[in-house]
Amino acid sequence: MISEFIFYLKKKSLLYTQIIHKMTRSIEEARAYQRNYYKENKAKCQAYQREYQEKYRNDEEAMAKKREYMKNYNKTYMPIWLSKEGNKEKRKEYVRKYQSKNKEKLKVYSKNYYSKPKGKKIMRIANWRQIGIEDEDLDLVYEIYVKETKCWICDKKFKNARERHLDHCHTTGEIRYICCRDCNLHILTNNQDKE
Repeated sequence: MISEFIFYLKKKSLLYTQIIHKMTRSIEEARAYQRNYYKENKAKCQAYQREYQEKYRNDEEAMAKKREYMKNYNKTYMPIWLSKEGNKEKRKEYVRKYQSKNKEKLKVYSKNYYSKPKGKKIMRIANWRQIGIEDEDLDLVYEIYVKETKCWICDKKFKNARERHLDHCHTTGEIRYICCRDCNLHILTNNQDKE
């Protein structure tokens, strides 16, 4: 908890550390001062932290800024950190421990995420790539695919999302039709007969 608080203070303001540094003459002394202050005022610090976090988390604009900052930070600094010797293994070990420790939590999160439109889109596009569908803009293809209500071949209305298929050439990966299951199988069997 102490290290988290010190980390929070470091992140919050370099100026704060510099002020303490000037008062105490060395960074080690500044860190010791921070630790001692936290020990002596633990309840006060925790109450302040809870109040600050509650206020911060309810501010959508601040949370959006933080998400954007973290996205850019990770893009910039994570590759640098991973390129240093031994860090890839540390990261893998951390992820493995976290996943084994939080199996149920991750299972619930995953189920919730993939049941939402964004999760469904990501999963569908990943599946298309896995089976060899190639296109410059799969996001646009997905938007058209989701909005389509009828088979392009037989004009039959789809009863549900499972009936909708994206037909593609299995050798080139080129997309041909958005069609029903029957038409997709018919095209597939006709193509196999030709070969």
